[in-house]
Formats: sequence, structure tokens, C-alpha cells
Amino acid sequence: MTNTAISAADIPAAHQVVKAHESDIKQVCDILGDAFSRDPVLNWITPKASIYSGLFRAGAEALYKKHNHVYINRNGTGAALWLPAGISPKSPFHWRLFSTLFSLVAASGIGGLKRASELEKVFADNHPQEPHFYLHAIGATQDCQGKGIGSALLKAGLAACDEQGMPAYLESTNPRNNPLYERYGFNIVGEATLSNGGPNVWFMRRNQVNQSP
Repeated sequence: MTNTAISAADIPAAHQVVKAHESDIKQVCDILGDAFSRDPVLNWITPKASIYSGLFRAGAEALYKKHNHVYINRNGTGAALWLPAGISPKSPFHWRLFSTLFSLVAASGIGGLKRASELEKVFADNHPQEPHFYLHAIGATQDCQGKGIGSALLKAGLAACDEQGMPAYLESTNPRNNPLYERYGFNIVGEATLSNGGPNVWFMRRNQVNQSP
């Protein structure tokens, strides 16, 4: 029996994941905005899903694109925002923040802004202090979910974690995604319930994988 090597051409474009260029950032955020359009936590902040892309764009432009761990698949249906170890997830000032906050208030009033602030505090209070890779957001467009794109994106990001022997951390805002994360080595290490009958969020950690010499 002979072994046949699998070339990149044999892998569907949906599962070919690359690091995004700066010119891809808008598309990355549009993908994530669509992917999260039915997310319980974002829906709790504001039901106006049309502004979700802008929420992701503010963070991506201010922070994530600077650290070379933004991923997209080749057919533009899945994307992920990661930070490498040692980088704080607190976004520095960026002008897009103003337009994002304006859009949020216009969509859901001061209540939406308060809910976003609460979520930010819950995330900050539970964020680990040890060095780790951080997965901020990952997803596929609604019409392409359940086709292995999330797995391909996770593998790409976790490969970078494992190259450096680092743990990984994420906040899950949808219980439907927890089994996928668990299949790739994440374990739930905490949980919080948002106020006024809000949804739950789960804090998940994956231990470091030391590469063999």
C-alpha cells in the first residue's frame, strides 16, 4: 500500500485558513458580524445585528490586526481574532470606538451601552493573568455553519499556541459552541450569568501542549 500526500489543492477552500492581511480586516469583521447575528450575548446587548460587524471592526482595527493572529479562510466564509501570549485584550483608543458607541446607543439606548460595559467587566474580572493565547472571536457565516470551518480555524490558531507551548483561553457566549471547543482540548473553568435575566457566558481554558524536540 502506498501513502498519497494530501496537497493544498485537495483541501476545500472553506478549510484552507490563512493569516489575514490588513486589506482583509473589513471582510473578517463582516464575517464575524454575520456569524454572531444569533449569538445570545450580543443579542442581549442589542438585537440590532447590523451593527455587530462594526463592533468587531473597532476592536480589530485598534488591537487585533497589529499582532498577526487574525485568520480567514480562502473562500471568505470564516474568520477568527486571536491575540498571542503577553498581549492585553484591553483595546487602546481608536477613532472607530466613537462611531461604534454611537451606533450602539442609537440601536438600544443607554441600556445597550450599560450592558456592553457589564460584559466587558465580567470578561476582565475572569481573564487569566498567566501568559496565554486569547481567542476573542471565531465563526462562520450563517449559511456555512456546521461544515467544519470552525474546526479549521481552531486548528490554525491552536497550532500557533502549540508552537510556543502556551495555554489558550476564550469566553464562550453560546452553549452550542462549547462541545466544539471541548473537542479541541478546552475545559470550562468558570461561568457567569449576566444581569436582569441575561444569558450565561463560559470561561474556557486549554492547557499548553509541549512540542516534542
